[in-house]
Amino acid sequence: MLPKLKISAFLLKRLERVKLQCSGVLYGVFYGDGTLLVLSFNIESSVGQLNYEQLLQRFPAEMDLCGLVKFGDCSDAEAHLSEVISSVDITDNPILLKCELGTLVGLRASFFVHGKLEDVPYEVMEAEQLYNDFCFTRLQCGFNLQTAETPEALSREMHVLRKRVADGSLVFHVPQTNIWVTSCGPQDKRFTSESRIENLLELLPKRESVTGTASSKKKQDKETQDKSRNLAVVGCDYEVVNLDVLQSRTREATTVQSQPHPALSICLTALEQPKVALPLEVEAMAILCKKTKMLRLYDVLIESICRALRLFEQSLNEYLQESESGGKLLVPKSYHFYPQEFGHFLSCAYLEDLKDDDPSMLERRKKLHRQFSLPVSRPYFRRANQCQFINHLEEAPWTPLLNTHLGLRPSGVADGKEYLVNGNYHYYHYLQQQVQDKGWGCAYRSLQTICSWFLLQGYSNASIPTHLQIQEYLHKIDDKPASFVGSTQWIGSTELSMCLQGFLNVDSKILHVASGAELATIASELAMHFQTQGTPVMIGGGVLAHTIIGVDYCVQSGQVKFLILDPHYTGADDLATIQIKGWCGWKGMDFWDKRSYYNLCMPQRPILY
Repeated sequence: MLPKLKISAFLLKRLERVKLQCSGVLYGVFYGDGTLLVLSFNIESSVGQLNYEQLLQRFPAEMDLCGLVKFGDCSDAEAHLSEVISSVDITDNPILLKCELGTLVGLRASFFVHGKLEDVPYEVMEAEQLYNDFCFTRLQCGFNLQTAETPEALSREMHVLRKRVADGSLVFHVPQTNIWVTSCGPQDKRFTSESRIENLLELLPKRESVTGTASSKKKQDKETQDKSRNLAVVGCDYEVVNLDVLQSRTREATTVQSQPHPALSICLTALEQPKVALPLEVEAMAILCKKTKMLRLYDVLIESICRALRLFEQSLNEYLQESESGGKLLVPKSYHFYPQEFGHFLSCAYLEDLKDDDPSMLERRKKLHRQFSLPVSRPYFRRANQCQFINHLEEAPWTPLLNTHLGLRPSGVADGKEYLVNGNYHYYHYLQQQVQDKGWGCAYRSLQTICSWFLLQGYSNASIPTHLQIQEYLHKIDDKPASFVGSTQWIGSTELSMCLQGFLNVDSKILHVASGAELATIASELAMHFQTQGTPVMIGGGVLAHTIIGVDYCVQSGQVKFLILDPHYTGADDLATIQIKGWCGWKGMDFWDKRSYYNLCMPQRPILY
């Protein structure tokens, strides 16, 4: 019986954007009573090379090779078909997708059955269903690797380490619970042989929201739902189960004691190369259908660690082969990324002493962009792009509210279209961080919000500038006198553009509007800005500064409303208050002063990858 075929809506959007004739491989999850969910793809990194075995280690465990994709009239697909078919393990019926360039019209799906292709229908799995039906696991553990600094020795020792991982001695623990998972299954009386992952999720401690509370019943329902689901990554709606890893010492002791003590032991050893100790801090992920039986969890977690170790091995071997003199081994580290276009996590192993702008790192990321058909005009896999796990944020002393516009009611513009900020940002406003800036610091706060957008999108890993640092920089470039430093003087859009260039190397476009009554005339320009750049916009007029994070604009009628993030708010970081009172909300033309001129600072995305 052929599998039931489902395709992620995220994947279909990515397929639609491919404009070049090429072929690639598909990755998916086989679950339930015979359902294949296709989640991702990559295209050949160079002509005739798919490199899927290496790329597979970047995906969470349980995401495996499942077929081939062909774009346009590419002839490579037929050449790769037999190779891919023989490598697919999760199903006896690999899939072939045939896509036209730049469109989903005419998309055909076929299963390979008894040496022939058989067309089959498919069902689209939308984002909400993905979030409801699947979850991820994330674990952290450490190993010490002793190896000589050669590719051969490294591969040998890593193979030994993976065998140790898979020998059944590891034990997994769910934090803040008494739930343990061993090679014999979950060690908790509440679980039976029929228990499923969804039963585990029901027992996890509920997490407080990091974005505050909303007021309306609809928002409260969503908030309650989010708290009951263990959302653990900023900007991601999947539930993530965190686990600790321990090792059973009693198992090892039993094994040692069972060995007889020889009367005489002779050991002949060849002269070995000197070894180095390499600490490996592993962070591994897996994807699981919530209907998966708990008895399978242990094997999946072990495979997730093995994938992370293979990724370390790839990264270290690449470095050794690229180093002219063999090179000294550097410490690898796991990084998880969640590109919004993907709808799933992707992992990379970076060597700690190689900075993001190192030529070899630039080349690796450029290759990744090419393999996953991503533009090289924006960053996806820089260290600053790594997932922000909520348990890490909770350990931070203070973090501003994130994306305060989410959950707002529609603006009410008839036949309007919303053009919104693209990505995450933090809401900065008066009196935060014990800074008494009420009455003068609104533009400083708008600048901090804009800087947070660039940091959260991975363009920089710099810290958010303080009021004093902003003033010191403007004095340093001779824009302000020495008396400005430490003062309560205002700044405007021009100063903001200077600071963005100085702190983040970001250029800005300055737009002048003669009066508040004329702001409707630039609605189309703002809409284009949010479509192409997606950055927050600072607007200053008279003595006030605000941040525009979207517009709702009807081309036919010319009606427009502006989504405003108001830095003049002085209360606590409570989302309900901020939304109800309009500190983050839609504003009409009557919001603006008709007697004041306005300057807009519109930051431009740097070309960076």
